Amino acid sequence: MRAARVGWMLEYTGAHKVFLLEGGFQAWRKSHFPTENRPLEPEAKIFQIRPMSRVLATADEIRSDRSAQILDVRSEGEFTGKEGRECDKRRGRIPRARWLEWTNFIDDGKRFKTRSEMASVLKKRGLNKNRSAVVVTYCHRGARAAAAYYALRSLGYGKVRNYVGSWHEWSARKNLPVEK
Repeated sequence: MRAARVGWMLEYTGAHKVFLLEGGFQAWRKSHFPTENRPLEPEAKIFQIRPMSRVLATADEIRSDRSAQILDVRSEGEFTGKEGRECDKRRGRIPRARWLEWTNFIDDGKRFKTRSEMASVLKKRGLNKNRSAVVVTYCHRGARAAAAYYALRSLGYGKVRNYVGSWHEWSARKNLPVEK
């Protein structure tokens, strides 16, 4: 989930070629891909930050876009409001949100499940793969949502956005409704 969050942040800032290494470095080595153990001199480059708003969802957009599909990827207890974190001002979920814990996308905590396994879970949850529909992922602060973001993108969902403010921001804003 942390790698997905960093990948999403890089993509948001304008990096065009962001990839996640499935299973991490251990999987790379296990697959016998080449490695080197020598110091390299990095080539200096200037990275211009150009925020890509198409990958970001905001609270105001979620509230105003009634057609967006909202996917809460927190634990079931967080979704129902039975559990919460001390820093959250309120418990519950964003109205209209569907629940699918982010771990449904991950196999053994190390890599994403196969596309067919993930597609099967999403089909059971009734998430629409309409390429023109916006799907917003959220969790507590955007890390678990970033993993779900990449899982949905790998399945061909066309307009996926991560609400990085997530429940931490939503619960703090008293003008936003909460469902339990």
